[in-house]
Amino acid sequence: MAKLLHAVTAATKLGVVLAMIGMTAVVVAEVFARYVLNASISFSEELSRLCFVWAGFLSASLALREGLHIGMDLVKVRFGGPALRAVTAINNGLILVLLATVVAASVSILPDQWHQRTTTLGISVFWFYLAIPAGCALMILQLAGQALAPGPGRDGSGGAGGSR
Repeated sequence: MAKLLHAVTAATKLGVVLAMIGMTAVVVAEVFARYVLNASISFSEELSRLCFVWAGFLSASLALREGLHIGMDLVKVRFGGPALRAVTAINNGLILVLLATVVAASVSILPDQWHQRTTTLGISVFWFYLAIPAGCALMILQLAGQALAPGPGRDGSGGAGGSR
């Protein structure tokens, strides 16, 4: 499981980097075209938005892995040891239920998006919506990895629900 999680995390990081590079390149090219060439790239807004959406949902799983999502330290300060582990387990369980609900709901609407096309790129809106279940599924995988492996996230010092 650890090797699989490592490979998925590496692929996710690569996806985020590529999406950010794509978004940056498109925006820079649009600014150059508009202000230097007095022209515009018709698809720049849609393509940069697609990259932004994917970067956001992919990054969310990496943030969950590192315990960088917003959290409250009140429980960490008040409790320790077994009580903290119990609260962390409950927290992670609730996160898992929410993520599973979002995956199920978002997958159920994906087929309806296939035939709808974007205005300038002409691609299916499906590719925008696919980022939601993909990002949430990656977060579920990260939670499963934390639950099965000792280390950060098991004692409340990192992982889901932790904060820095």
